[in-house]
Formats: sequence, C-alpha cells, structure tokens
Amino acid sequence: MSPEVSGGLDRRSATWLGVAGILILALSGRTGVAALSPIAGEIELDLPLNGVWLGLLGTIPPLAYALAGLYTPRLARRFGLEGVAVAVAVVTALAHLARGLAPVYLGLFLATIALMLGVGSLNVILPGLVKLYAPQAIGRVTALYSTAMAISTALPAGVGLWLADGFGWRVSLGSWAVLSAVASIPWLILLPLTRRRARETRASLDALPAVPSLGALTRSPTVRAITLIFAASGLSAYSIFALLPPVLIDQAGATPVEAALALTLFSIMGLPMSLTIPLLAVRPRWPSRLVIVAAVSSVSGYVGLVFLPTLAPLVWTVLAALGTLTFSMSLALIGARTRTPHMATNVSGFVNTVGYLFAGIGPIVTGVLFQLTGRWEPSLLLLATLTALVLPAAWVLAREQIVEDELDQVHSSATDQ
Repeated sequence: MSPEVSGGLDRRSATWLGVAGILILALSGRTGVAALSPIAGEIELDLPLNGVWLGLLGTIPPLAYALAGLYTPRLARRFGLEGVAVAVAVVTALAHLARGLAPVYLGLFLATIALMLGVGSLNVILPGLVKLYAPQAIGRVTALYSTAMAISTALPAGVGLWLADGFGWRVSLGSWAVLSAVASIPWLILLPLTRRRARETRASLDALPAVPSLGALTRSPTVRAITLIFAASGLSAYSIFALLPPVLIDQAGATPVEAALALTLFSIMGLPMSLTIPLLAVRPRWPSRLVIVAAVSSVSGYVGLVFLPTLAPLVWTVLAALGTLTFSMSLALIGARTRTPHMATNVSGFVNTVGYLFAGIGPIVTGVLFQLTGRWEPSLLLLATLTALVLPAAWVLAREQIVEDELDQVHSSATDQ
C-alpha cells in the first residue's frame, strides 16, 4: 500500500483514525440497550408501556444480535468493513431519532428492532476492524473498545435520566443519535480504503473468499472453543441480571436495596475485566488459564448461592461475575486466532449468532425452572453445570491454533480421501 492511503492520509494517520472510529462506535453501541428502562415511568405517561411491553422490548437485543451475526459477514464482504461501519452508524442514529419521535408503542418497538439490528452488526464488525487497523495491538485495542462498550451501557442511567428530567423522554431517547452520527465521521473519511485496498490486492469484492457456512466454521476446534466461552459468558450475564436480586432476597434474606447494590457490583466488575482480560488473552498460555479461572469462579459462586447463601452473598456475586470474564477474552481471541480481517469478521458473526441465542434463552429457562419448582436452586445448579462445560475449551485454546490453518487441514483431509 502506498504511503498515502485515503484522501491524503498516510498509513499512520489512517491507523489512528481507524482506532478512534472503533472506540467511538463502541461507545455508541450500548446506549440504546440501556436507555429505556431508567425512564420507563415517563414513557408510560405517553405510551401504554406496561410490564409485558417492557419484557418484549427486553427480548429484542439478544435475538437481534444473533440474527445480525448471520448477514453481517456477507455485507462486509460486499461493501467492506468501513462501508458497514458507516451503515451501522447511520441506521442506529436514525433508529434513535425514530424512538424519540414514536407516536405509539408499535413505533417504539419497530425502531428498537432496527436499532438492535444495527448494534448487532456493530458487534460483528468490531473484531474485524481491530484486525484490519490494529493487527499488532489486538489486545490493547480490544481492551479499550470493550471498556468503551461497558461505559456505553452505564451512560444512560445518569445522562439519560438528566435529559428526561430536563427536556422529556423523547429528547432523552433521541439524543443518542448524536453519538451515532459522530461515530460515522471517521469511517466516511476512511471509506475510500475499501475500494483502494481491493484494487491494490487485485481482488474485487466478488473475488474475496466466500463467507464460510456455519457448518464449515464448526469444523475449527478454535472457533468452537471461542463460541463456547462466549456463549457461557452471555448465558451467565443475562441470567444473573434477571435472577440475582430475587435470589438474594429469597435465599440470602437481603433487602431490595442490598440486592440492587449487589447487582451494581456485578455490573461494575465488567470494567476492570474489560481493561485487563484482552491484554492477557493474546499472551501465550493465558487463554487456557483464564478459562479455568472463569469456570471455577462461576461454579463456586452459583454453588455458594445454593448451599451457603447467607454466609457471603457479595463474595458469591463477585465469583459469579468473574465467570463472565470470557466475554472480552473471546473478542480478543477472534482477532488473535485468525489471519485476516475477513476471517475475523466471519468468525465473529458465527460466535455472535450462537452466543446470543444462548444468552437470550438463559433467562427464559431459569425463569421457567423457578415457575415449575418454586425454588431458585435448580436454576442456579443448571447455570453452574453449564458454565462448567467450558473447561474443554481450555485444552483447545492451549494449542494456540489459527482458524484458517485448522480449516485448511480439514479441507486437505477431505480432499485426500
């Protein structure tokens, strides 16, 4: 690639602009997920937003993320990662505005679907963008963008409430469009790179390798391992957010305030893990160690809540939170265990589809178990069992294989036969 890569930008400037674009995209990504619940009371004054409707809105994110994992790699192949980044920023900005202007609940519901599909595509392309713009700093940039996503989740609780109190809920919901619009700027500048990169490699978009099918990717042990730890993390996180407060109230005798504080502690644990785990995940031998720590911690937390709930409820909460460290770890491994941004995006799509399907199912299954038994112990023991199943991933990740190499070996073996 020549020194000038896009609109007078040299390679170094393009890299820094790309990294900035990744971080702004990540910072804008989770605002829509967390913006509704803090101001639900004000929205209900204008729209019929009862508990059932809120529940339906709550089911959209994981399902939309899973769906986006299916089509986003194909969009990236056709339009380039930068093109998808621009589309994501525009779609999410328009969806934020549509939510703020929604005259009826159906409008709010449809705008939320569009918003979550955009965020789902963002989830898929971020590892590919990191591989493209920071291939020598995957751990550091992943740590930064996963932390930005954690901050993005927390922002609406404070800023959104302040905006709703001062200007109304419509302004509060719609204002997040500004951040999405800003996120489009670096990618609009870098968009010409997609065409230039294709010309310089003599590879038109049609000549790129086809997006591997779901079946093809499952032939890679590394892909299966990353998917397993991502799914376990999502399953634990979504389930704990749903059941931790009632479990602590019923099992440990906690007050509602104490249960809420414990849930806050669980959420805050995500910040230090986002900052540190990706840095460790790209180092030799560390992924397998982290998987073992996550599994043992998570199982200990769930078992503690079952058998000794009153002894140290905050300790059990922290241990359960440590079980979700494999989320940011899997994001780093997608880039570290692939050779190209193209394959990183394909693997990311697969991991997001499978992982978020499990994440969405988790709270439903644990809730049904409680309804059938009237006790939380079966749900907690199920979560302990499922999180323990990630241990084989430690052995697979210890081999430190590259996805393309594994798929080539499978293809060669099939050809020889």
